[in-house]
Amino acid sequence: MAAWRRCVQCRKVLQEDAFEGDSETCSACVAGPPPKARSTRASAVKTVRAAAPPAERAPLLGVVGSGDLEVRERRARKTAADQLAELHAEDFAQLLQSARRAEGLR
Repeated sequence: MAAWRRCVQCRKVLQEDAFEGDSETCSACVAGPPPKARSTRASAVKTVRAAAPPAERAPLLGVVGSGDLEVRERRARKTAADQLAELHAEDFAQLLQSARRAEGLR
């Protein structure tokens, strides 16, 4: 029956014939470079970049095309109502007052 021993360098358990005489290091470790230590996790590559100043954004030129159709319709209706209120301020004030009274407000 073959005898087994543990190598002190690579920590593998090998048969006695893998060792030279009473050496505690196996012949593979003596002949070659020491094995690299294994990691239990794969190390992630970490890239460090110099912090660049944030780029200045161009100003947004209107809101055409943003949002779904219902939101755009409400926005168009509100814009038209504001412009109509400016053009006919007296009529708007009377309509607003009557609507407030109907809601129980002042």
